[in-house]
Amino acid sequence: MDEVDFNKHLTAATDSALGPCEVTTVRASFPLTMRYTQQWLDKRVIFIGDAAHTIHPLAGLGMNLGLLDAASLVECLSSNSSNALLNDQVKLTRQLREFERWRKAEAQVLIVAMASLKELFEGSNPIKKLIRGVGLKITNNTPLVKNKIIEQAMGISGKLPVLAQQVDEI
Repeated sequence: MDEVDFNKHLTAATDSALGPCEVTTVRASFPLTMRYTQQWLDKRVIFIGDAAHTIHPLAGLGMNLGLLDAASLVECLSSNSSNALLNDQVKLTRQLREFERWRKAEAQVLIVAMASLKELFEGSNPIKKLIRGVGLKITNNTPLVKNKIIEQAMGISGKLPVLAQQVDEI
């Protein structure tokens, strides 16, 4: 759309909370794509969050995955709280490789799940519509499944509450 229409739509999308919006630079788009680095650890550099993986932004799970990466790294490095670990390159590398394997596995599960959901909800194929409808109904009527999905979306499943408490204590 042209600049005038874009600015009108942008103002409407913000409910005019910012007043009239006007884009003053050239607009650009950045397609949402899944990315995953094969090696998260390189010498003394470790990749976490969006530097290591990006997923479809469904329910903010990518953000939660990145926060869990950070909390997990804190757990990994504080499990041997002495400075000796930081001075022993072999032990540090071994521990960071364990972290890398753990987080890669978690990321892969979410990447596959989000890619599958994205694929399922794209298009108007009648079979996909049926599967979506039945799946959503079953999920909504099964408290155990529903609560597990909500916990995962909120980033509170698994180890995150324990890790968050440990971060607060540090």
